[in-house]
Amino acid sequence: VAVRGKECVVVGRSNIVGMPVAHMLQSMDGTVTVCHSKTTGLPAHVRRADIVVAAIGAAEFVKGDWIKPGAIVIDVGMNTKPADTAKGFRLCGDVDFDA
Repeated sequence: VAVRGKECVVVGRSNIVGMPVAHMLQSMDGTVTVCHSKTTGLPAHVRRADIVVAAIGAAEFVKGDWIKPGAIVIDVGMNTKPADTAKGFRLCGDVDFDA
């Protein structure tokens, strides 16, 4: 993925994923914005991104309609949601692509 000159938004600021990914994108000459669950106007930040990295640790937190057409989305999340299955849950990411 060509990162140079792209608007990159990292949703999540953890020391495990969010900040290291932000630094990596910066080192690849991306213009990086780090957001979190309390960021004012979060959907607007995500909408302007060419590259979105969702690493917030909350099931389906980022909504699909926040993402502009053609954007690259990297969903780092691994969450569970209750479901009517044998195990009683299903795996999902931080992005709700269907919303």
